[in-house]
Amino acid sequence: LSCKVSGVQDLVSVYRELARRCDYALHLGLTEAGMGTKGTVASSVALGILLQEGIGDTIRVSLTPQPGESRTQEVVIASEILQSLGLRSFVPSVTACPGCGRTTSTTFQELAKQIDDYLRAQMPVWRSKYPGVEKMKVAVMGCIVNGPGESKHADIGISLPGTGEAPAAPVFIDGQKALTLRGDNIANEFHQIVENYIAKRYGQLAETA
Repeated sequence: LSCKVSGVQDLVSVYRELARRCDYALHLGLTEAGMGTKGTVASSVALGILLQEGIGDTIRVSLTPQPGESRTQEVVIASEILQSLGLRSFVPSVTACPGCGRTTSTTFQELAKQIDDYLRAQMPVWRSKYPGVEKMKVAVMGCIVNGPGESKHADIGISLPGTGEAPAAPVFIDGQKALTLRGDNIANEFHQIVENYIAKRYGQLAETA
């Protein structure tokens, strides 16, 4: 059962009432949400509230695409909503800091994007080859202030040097400092470390399954 509603508050109210009154499977989606950031935020807020309350059986995200933009972005956003709420896992998550006065370059931003893009691109193969890899957490941080803490909470993380810090990047694996990368090839070396970690940890799980 689905309702055609375009306002966030209206959608929440309607589905709360439906959930109270019936046992039908409910399909959630904000109709005519708009385009770009506005549509993404509105859909995420509306669906997030209801899903957190246990309301909804299937979801959709309906956005007005930019000229030439693929509609697959709607699927990505819907997946991210479910993964952010801990309801499903589709791809390994990448935690990255926003950057501030302590960060000296865009290196951590570029590395975070490279790793995220790589993980997403590999999932069609990894989903069957490395079961459980979709739950992996990677952290790419830009300085020593938040870097070690976030990295220790991830399966694998790196803390890149910030302003006034030594040109070194400690790498944490399973919560422990494993090694420190230095030089101009940090990004490629970390990329290889991530690949090796996935093959070792999730490849072993596949063999014992």
